[in-house]
Amino acid sequence: MTKETKGAKGKNRETILLVIVALFGLAGLIALQVSRKNATGGRTEDRAVVQVENAEGDNPEASAPIQKIPGELLRTSEYPEAGKPFRFFMSKYSQGPEYELDFGDGSPRKKFVDGAVQHTFRKHGPCVVTLYARYEGQEVALDTLRKIVARVKEDAPIAPILDF
Repeated sequence: MTKETKGAKGKNRETILLVIVALFGLAGLIALQVSRKNATGGRTEDRAVVQVENAEGDNPEASAPIQKIPGELLRTSEYPEAGKPFRFFMSKYSQGPEYELDFGDGSPRKKFVDGAVQHTFRKHGPCVVTLYARYEGQEVALDTLRKIVARVKEDAPIAPILDF
């Protein structure tokens, strides 16, 4: 064998080895992505992370552990109707934070009482309702819900029946 043949074989082996290492790397990345997706059920958690201030000292770097605050709006097939009260419910919540709902129609936020809040929309059309939690001086958006506010049903008077 000549030096050129040995050099060509060595380069081919290096290339093959490099391709094999790259394939193992890609397989590992795919396995990590699949395991991450299965761990959350294919859906991102509807939770927010709020960092609680440390009550022991004035050092902002020495903070308390991070606390997770649950908060999820109940999804229903019902649609609100303009001019009529509609109730929103929470399916996951805890006792510590204060929960509020922003209705996306310019009206002020309303606080949840026992996991429910009632609101009357003035206009019909699409709206985005956002759930907020306030805890220890911090506020986070936890969940959003898109709803379409229906028009008010109007009963049109029927003309009198004429009998000839």
